[in-house]
Amino acid sequence: MRPNVHTLVFLYSGHHDRNGFKVGMNEYVSLQHINRKIQECTHIKIVIAFMDCCQPERIRVNEEQRLIQLSATVSTDSAISLRNEGSPFTKLLVQAFTMKASGGTCALPNCECRIDGPFITIDSLSHYLEIHRQNGLLRDMEPEKSLIKITWQNECLAYNYSYKVAFRFDIVLPQPFTSKRHRFEVLATTVNDFDALIQKILFPRFAGRRRCTVDLI
Repeated sequence: MRPNVHTLVFLYSGHHDRNGFKVGMNEYVSLQHINRKIQECTHIKIVIAFMDCCQPERIRVNEEQRLIQLSATVSTDSAISLRNEGSPFTKLLVQAFTMKASGGTCALPNCECRIDGPFITIDSLSHYLEIHRQNGLLRDMEPEKSLIKITWQNECLAYNYSYKVAFRFDIVLPQPFTSKRHRFEVLATTVNDFDALIQKILFPRFAGRRRCTVDLI
């Protein structure tokens, strides 16, 4: 890790039990290992952690480090992940940090939630999570904060970007389709991987179901 990096963001969304965090079929990483690696990074001054798992434990930092940890549930409860939908807690976190910039809408029907101001603070994010917990989006999970050396009301987590985040493409289709250059904009929230971008978004947009080669410029 670069010595000029002073903030570490750690996010885990998955299975967790007494063996640790599951990272493979039969492979686990213990929290003790993660704690040790974080504490060894003496140039890291603040750790921001999001723990989306069952029985989340609190990260241990060294005496010089500060900690902001938001967990999907308390340490004695289970987190919920829905088949084919993923984790509601992680989805809500992504929504909180990106919806304003990406032009997206809330997962709750008819919800016009937003985080105002130039920054996302611990207070505004906690309030955002609580609103959606009360409305049932978190499926009865009760997120928990763990803070060390933090003034939680005003501590900034991120910029609250208000401009749209999108990818813009100039696309040329080969003959006999057209020689005209097309411009197309894709919101960042619609892109999962490069192959899906080509096959499911750009190709149908300009070529329909016909076979052709699409050159991205």
